[in-house]
Amino acid sequence: MGVKYLPTAAYGLRWMRRYYRENPQLDLKAAAAALKHAERTLVEFPFSGERYEDFEEVRERQISGTSFSLLYTVSSETIWIIDVRDVRGNRSAEALREFIKTVRRENNL
Repeated sequence: MGVKYLPTAAYGLRWMRRYYRENPQLDLKAAAAALKHAERTLVEFPFSGERYEDFEEVRERQISGTSFSLLYTVSSETIWIIDVRDVRGNRSAEALREFIKTVRRENNL
């Protein structure tokens, strides 16, 4: 099983990078390592994340030591990252709407 990022995750991933670059008191390398660790954990335990709100097929996995999480769904061979969510805000609602409307259909999820 592999991890792939959907187009809806691009903004969240950019925001996470920018947030750590603009706040030098935070450890960018540690955050990147925590992201990789979360990805490896999902590969090993795909259903380890909590169900996200009332979305049946969407789960959320916290990125340890950060204010970010991964919103994802699981198919037979791939873990699809829908969004890199800043847990302090609600921007992920738009990514989920796009996932449901378009990305899910295009990727047979």
